Amino acid sequence: MSESKTRAGDWCRRRWHTAHTSLEEAVRGPGEARDGVLLLVKGAAAATVAWCLSSWLLPVNVTAFAPFTALLALQATVYRSVWESAQYLGAMAVGTAVAAGFGSTVGVHAWALCVLVFVALGVARLRLLGGQGAQIPVVALFAFAGGGGRVDYIGHLVASAAIGVCCGLAAHFAVAPPPHTDTARRRVEELTARTQTLLRDLAGTAERKTAGEDVRGEDWPRRCEELAAQAADARSVLEREQENTRLNPRRPWNSAQESLRRCHETIGMIERIGTHVRSIGRALTYEPRTPEPSGPRRAFEASVSADFAASYAELLHATAEGLECLAPPRGPDDPARLRRRVEEAERRYEEVVTTARSGREGEWPVHGTVLVEAARILEEIRHTSDLVADTRG
Repeated sequence: MSESKTRAGDWCRRRWHTAHTSLEEAVRGPGEARDGVLLLVKGAAAATVAWCLSSWLLPVNVTAFAPFTALLALQATVYRSVWESAQYLGAMAVGTAVAAGFGSTVGVHAWALCVLVFVALGVARLRLLGGQGAQIPVVALFAFAGGGGRVDYIGHLVASAAIGVCCGLAAHFAVAPPPHTDTARRRVEELTARTQTLLRDLAGTAERKTAGEDVRGEDWPRRCEELAAQAADARSVLEREQENTRLNPRRPWNSAQESLRRCHETIGMIERIGTHVRSIGRALTYEPRTPEPSGPRRAFEASVSADFAASYAELLHATAEGLECLAPPRGPDDPARLRRRVEEAERRYEEVVTTARSGREGEWPVHGTVLVEAARILEEIRHTSDLVADTRG
C-alpha cells in the first residue's frame, strides 16, 4: 500500500513539475507552451459563447452539442481546426440523414435502432471522413433515439453544431497561433551540431585506432539511433510549424516558408548521414577473426590499417567542417567558403583513396566500405548546399 502511495505521489509531482515548467515557458515568451495555454483560454471562451447562443436560439435538448462542437473545432493549428470541423459537419450530415431516413419510414423501434446502428457503423468503417467518421453512429443515435428522426429536431441539432463550429473557428481566427519558424530552425541547428559532433567523434575513433587503442567498446549503433530519434522529433516540430502556416491569418512571409523548406531538406540530409555514420563506425571498430593457415577468407579478415585510419580521420574532420559551413537551415552565409570546404574534403578523399590503394590487398574490403560511405556523406552535403542556394535565390 505504501509503495502504491509513493508511486502516486511521484506521478503527481512529475505532473506538477511539467505543468509548472509549461506555465513558466508560457509567461517567458512566445512558443508552444504559450500557444497551449492560449488554446485552453480560447476553448473555454468559445464553449461558453456557443452554449449561451444555443440556449438563446434553440431548444434545451440540443444545446449541449454547441459547446461540444466548439471544443472539437479548436485544434492546435488553424488548418487542422478547419479540416476537423468540416469532417465533423460531414459526419453529422450523414448521421442525421440516416436517422431521418429510418425515422420517417419505419418509425422508432428497437429493431430499427439495431439496423440503424449497424448501417451507421458500416458507413463509419469506410473512413470517408477520417477520424470524425466515428461520430456518424453517435449522431445517428442522438437524432433517432432523442428526436425520433424528426426533421425539426434534426434541424435544431445541425444548427447547434453549426453554432459551435462558428464559435470555435472564430476564436481561432481572432487569436491565431503564430508560426514559430524560429523554433523549427533552432531544432534543426541543434541537430546539425550533434551531427558535426558525431563526425568529429568518429574521426577521434579513427585516431585512437591509429594509436593502437581498443575501440571495440564504442557503441556507434546506439548513438546513430539517438540521432535518428532526434531527427524524428525535429521533423515532427517542423511538420507542425509547416501546418501552422496554412490558412493562418498570421501567415509568415515567403522567406520564413523557404526557411522551413530548408529545414526539411536538412533533416533529410542528417537522417541519411546517420545511416552512413553507422556503417563507418561498424567498420572502424571491426576486429578480424583469428586467421586460419590457409583459405580465401583471409582477404576479408583484415582490419583498418594505421596509415589509412590517420588519413581517414583527417577526411572526417574536413567533412565536419563542410557541414558546419553549410550552417543549415539558414543556408551558407558565405557560399564560396562552403565550396572551398567541400572541395578540400574531396581532395582529402582522393588522398585517402591513394593511401588505401597503396595498402595490402586484404585491407581493401574494409577500406572500400568506409570510403564509399564518406563519399556519400560528401555528396549529401554538396547536394543539400545546392538546394539551399536555389531556395535562397
